[in-house]
Amino acid sequence: MNIKASQLFKTFHAQGILDEITGPDADISSIDPVENCDSGSLIFVDSAEFVDHAIKSKPAAIVTHTKLAESFSSLASTSILTSKNARLAQALIRQAYADHDQRDIEWPAIHPSATIHETASIAEDAIIGPGVVIGRNVKIGKGSIIKANTVLEQDVVIGEDCILHPHVVVSYACELGNRVMLKSGCVIGMEGFGFAQDEKGRSHRIPQTGKVMIEDDVLMGSLCNVDRAAWGETRIRTGSKFDALCHVAHNADIGEDCIIVAQTGVAGSSTLGKRVVVSGQSAITDHVKITDDVTLVQRAGVINNIEEPGVYAGTPIQPVKDYFRNSAVAHKLVELRKQVRQLEKQVAALTED
Repeated sequence: MNIKASQLFKTFHAQGILDEITGPDADISSIDPVENCDSGSLIFVDSAEFVDHAIKSKPAAIVTHTKLAESFSSLASTSILTSKNARLAQALIRQAYADHDQRDIEWPAIHPSATIHETASIAEDAIIGPGVVIGRNVKIGKGSIIKANTVLEQDVVIGEDCILHPHVVVSYACELGNRVMLKSGCVIGMEGFGFAQDEKGRSHRIPQTGKVMIEDDVLMGSLCNVDRAAWGETRIRTGSKFDALCHVAHNADIGEDCIIVAQTGVAGSSTLGKRVVVSGQSAITDHVKITDDVTLVQRAGVINNIEEPGVYAGTPIQPVKDYFRNSAVAHKLVELRKQVRQLEKQVAALTED
């Protein structure tokens, strides 16, 4: 990487990410963490705790919040670029200049060990890794990358600029939009969990014959599982991001720009609105609806609809302020029990008198 600070500013000011540049037009040779930077580094400072270290390091350029910019006025050789959202600036600048190049491969664009059905339609610039299996009538859009040992069953549709990491399975007739990333071990469209019991308590499989639809700009971490619908579709809507080890059951509908953190389970036919944030190890039971702009914390367990935006916690869920108050009381239950017993004895003694 070799770029002038002014060039960087011009590009990202036009996108509304960088607001102002002050100081010299420094030469930037690398993007580095604050803790390990040098005179050629671009660094990002979004917290006051890193200011002193950044000043001592004297990097080529600093991207920071407007409120912190004055802290670096003593750095005569450093370009200061301000942003209303320094963390977002870091994400987009690093994507542009310091991301891993997924197209940098060590073999032909279509590896000779890949098994590709003659009816499959694959864009000319797609990359197909070793051991990939591509079934009948599969469609793969421009710029997409299918990495080693991934399986795309018949009638699967993969949009443009998707990245499917090694050992992903996309089952028959499921569809991915554009710029979808599935990390290693994701399984999309396996049969949902549906059984009927007879009089002896034996379970009999109910065929799940729907599909999974994943819209644009969705990312799923390693080992996520999205079940095929019983009828119709399971849908993951535009922009949602999943951590590793999440499970979405059949016919669930995950709204736009949701964030689902590791080890969360969403049961069948549940609906999440837009911008729902679900913290790790949370659980959402079947057939519930969660409105927009809800945040679930403290291993939340959702068993009823949530109709008002806000932060909820615990099992069963409650507004987070109530959760912390109740938790504080719960830690003192033994002490409170002793006090109640003592009061009961005192009342009994007074009654006898």
